[in-house]
Amino acid sequence: MGDEWEQDNGSEPGSGQPYQDDLDKRIEEIRRKVIEGTSEAQQRIKRVVDKAGEYWQQTNTPPVPRRATTVEEERMRHLANMWSLGNWQLARDLGTYMDLVSWSEDEVWEVTVQTRWEARSLEVVSEPYAGRPLGKMQPLLPVWDYELPPVMGLKAPESRIRLEGLDEVISCTACNSTGRLLCATCTGRGWVICPDCKGRTRTRCSTCKGRGYVADWTATKKKPFFQRRAENLANSVNEKVSDVFEGIRSQGMPIPNPLDTDPATKGRTIPCPDCENGEVECTCGTGKRVCPTCQGAKTELCIHCGGTGKVVRHYEIVRRFDLGEQTRIVGANAIPEQRLAKASGDLVYNTEINEPLYPEAPPEGVPMDVWSAAVQLTQMADESPNATGAHAANPKSQTRASLQVLELVRIPYIKVDYRYGDLDYTFFTYDVEGKEKFYADRYPARWDRIERLVRFISTDLMAPSQESFESNGAGDQMRGYRVPIEKPPYSITEEGE
Repeated sequence: MGDEWEQDNGSEPGSGQPYQDDLDKRIEEIRRKVIEGTSEAQQRIKRVVDKAGEYWQQTNTPPVPRRATTVEEERMRHLANMWSLGNWQLARDLGTYMDLVSWSEDEVWEVTVQTRWEARSLEVVSEPYAGRPLGKMQPLLPVWDYELPPVMGLKAPESRIRLEGLDEVISCTACNSTGRLLCATCTGRGWVICPDCKGRTRTRCSTCKGRGYVADWTATKKKPFFQRRAENLANSVNEKVSDVFEGIRSQGMPIPNPLDTDPATKGRTIPCPDCENGEVECTCGTGKRVCPTCQGAKTELCIHCGGTGKVVRHYEIVRRFDLGEQTRIVGANAIPEQRLAKASGDLVYNTEINEPLYPEAPPEGVPMDVWSAAVQLTQMADESPNATGAHAANPKSQTRASLQVLELVRIPYIKVDYRYGDLDYTFFTYDVEGKEKFYADRYPARWDRIERLVRFISTDLMAPSQESFESNGAGDQMRGYRVPIEKPPYSITEEGE
């Protein structure tokens, strides 16, 4: 059995090892396949680099400029260049290199109704009686029956108007017609607690700072004149700073005094000659002082009637204004209304609404559908007075629309279809000449060519090699430049005896 295996595998009898030349052949075959795989990887990398260079040349190659054949086409390209110049995300010189497919001009209308709501309310106001004679009494009418001065403009501030012929003199109820009230400062006592001693009748001595002793100047040595002046000046400054901190401490804040002015630390002391135990008699004597407001009279003039005992009650009409605005866009377009609201447009019709509007009689230059929408919007604005802030501020007030202004603004726009980089795009330009604005859902970005370059290189790196696929056959599963290593058809085993 062993002899047959050795003969079949080309080994020497009795040696149990394959021939040396078979091993050399197989090693040479493995080395050849490794070299072929490495060469294929180098070729693949070189091919990718060459294609990347071609793609880069293609992306860097500027497109061919287009020439306008008509004045209108020149205008469209000029507008596109304006858009490209103002938008850093857009491809440069779009109007110069784009293929203009078609364009169309149209318009939309912005209908705006501004309503000034006026809320009137009646208030009763009292003032001191000054002795002025009253006029002839007149009846009190509803607030909207009074002819009030006209208010100019849509926005107006709150105003008050006094009604004549409705003044009424009545007794002051606050002072019971006496013209005087108890003093609010002393609550009718005529005196207040002394602010210096807080009712204790004694205050702190300013000489010894409440210590009860001072320095013994007789025990000090005689000093030169300038030294005494310098020390006196320093002591004066220290005493002022110390007084500041003592005042803060007296208010209840526990703050330490940074300057030590205690004479006990400077030498011998003697009792203070100006006080007893650091305190002196307060100038009030009793701990009380006369009230500074009423001067001890216990009463003061009534602030409601001014001391006359009478007040004049009159009526005032309070006018509050609020501005309401309703807007509607008439016309089919793909531009969002938020963008159209920022357009200035061309003002075609502007008027104050003082009489009913009829949808069958549009003004000159206004289309029928736009005028019908304006009339409908005006009627809707008249039916919602309770939504204004003037009425919400005072629910008891009566609110009406005192002024309405109707504006019809025409906003022209152009729709442009173009082709750029083998893709179709559309953009809109709107507003009047000189104030053009632009809008587009999608547009060619400046980094499109770089994105395509990266995409092409990534595709080439991920794709398998065609030459390698053909050389290895359909059944070979080798990918990239990996070299398949075949296992030898034999295996070496040891048989037990």
